[in-house]
Amino acid sequence: MTATACEPRPGLPGLLDRYLGPQATTTDGLRVGAAALGGLLLGLMTVPAPLAERALLALLTAELCAGLMAALNHAGKSWIHRPARRQPRLLLFVALQAIPLALFVWLFRGQDLALLASAASLLLAGAAVVLLAPPAWQRAVGLVALLSGLFALQHFHTQPTAAAWFLPLLYTRTFLAHLPSPRPD
Repeated sequence: MTATACEPRPGLPGLLDRYLGPQATTTDGLRVGAAALGGLLLGLMTVPAPLAERALLALLTAELCAGLMAALNHAGKSWIHRPARRQPRLLLFVALQAIPLALFVWLFRGQDLALLASAASLLLAGAAVVLLAPPAWQRAVGLVALLSGLFALQHFHTQPTAAAWFLPLLYTRTFLAHLPSPRPD
């Protein structure tokens, strides 16, 4: 069976289609690759930590930046919000963001379980608010969720300066890039 223009190709190329969107252009792929490289360098070169921890942060950040760019591209946004994909599936994506969040808190925030619980709760609550908002309001609501979440975390948890960009990047990917519906043509 051959894949149509709206379906991922079979095999290994299909994995790339699922990440970028089946109708992604070469330019889309280059943007996502450049974002991944930028994230890799950000995680590897900006945090004073042992090499193994910086390497893990670099991989997490590379995927975070690549995913943010993929969700901002038209093909990726269309794939994320295709008609067969329902809101519970989008919430599952958000819940899975607890994995990189937990790794980040475990390695770079002294295993602060209160911070992990707060950041994950704010992530899920913000996602629910974005998804409940009318599509035309989702970006604005996402920005309010992003800023409110960061304010609450800063207010209730002291944030060290090392890798201070990680949580804003994670929230930006989720609230502003991934969850809001595509704009109408």
